[in-house]
Amino acid sequence: MTLDQLLILTRIADTGSVLAAADSLHRTQPTVSVALRKLEGELDVELLDRSAYRARLTPAGEQLCQKARAVLAAAEDFKTLAHYLSIGHEAELKLAIEASCPMDLVLQILKASEHKYPQTEFSLQVENIWGALDKLMAGEVDLAISPWFREIQNLEAVSLVKTRLLTVATAECCPLEGELDLETMKKYVQIVVRDSGREVNNSVYGVLNDGRNWEVSDHATKKALIVAGMGWGRLQDHLIADELASGELKVLNIKNYPCDTEIDIRAVRRYGQTCGPVAEALWQDLNELSQCVWNPQAAAR
Repeated sequence: MTLDQLLILTRIADTGSVLAAADSLHRTQPTVSVALRKLEGELDVELLDRSAYRARLTPAGEQLCQKARAVLAAAEDFKTLAHYLSIGHEAELKLAIEASCPMDLVLQILKASEHKYPQTEFSLQVENIWGALDKLMAGEVDLAISPWFREIQNLEAVSLVKTRLLTVATAECCPLEGELDLETMKKYVQIVVRDSGREVNNSVYGVLNDGRNWEVSDHATKKALIVAGMGWGRLQDHLIADELASGELKVLNIKNYPCDTEIDIRAVRRYGQTCGPVAEALWQDLNELSQCVWNPQAAAR
């Protein structure tokens, strides 16, 4: 049994036929068919049902195909790790940062990493809401720094800092005193940041679906519109510390609405992913940082 035979098995499953698998692998159909029959002979099990017009995997073939994918992934991880060990570092490390995370914290991490690992190029991608975690789950980045919305299987996370998500507005936008109700708030424009992730679920983020809302592409624009009195919305406290201190923005009190919510900012990576020496060292640095008490408002001052 070879990795090439396992690749052929998975490619047949992915493409739906022996001919299509051969085309995708740039081989002839007879070559692929012979390799598959040899694998069946070695395993003493029929992998392909050839009775129908279009050949398809047998139930046993389907089960073994899942195992084949795991073996191929492990082999790829093995080669990746060997490559990292041979050169001593990764050529590039990709990070995704959710845009509302405290930038002082991000800069602290990146500055230290740049000094320690000058041979590695750091690629930073800024995303909104689910975007950073989505990139990580898709395997498009090595690490993510993001608000932690809920427990997610296959992701390993370490808490870096806690912030507060506050619902704020100016007096020009809506009443600030007393308890407000949801029906009243639906009359005023709610400013909402567009989610850059694929897993979009606005109800998680406190959007009033039946109310008036404006969608913007980033947190800075959201803040500018709210400060200008053009709407209300939720922002992390470190983004509006000065406006809260001056009284320009006030925290609203809305019945049955999460006006003041603690947000856990975490560093995240995939469980079981093959890490190069720089990614592993950076992860350990993040773990050490998580042991420190870090106040984003104090750092901003």
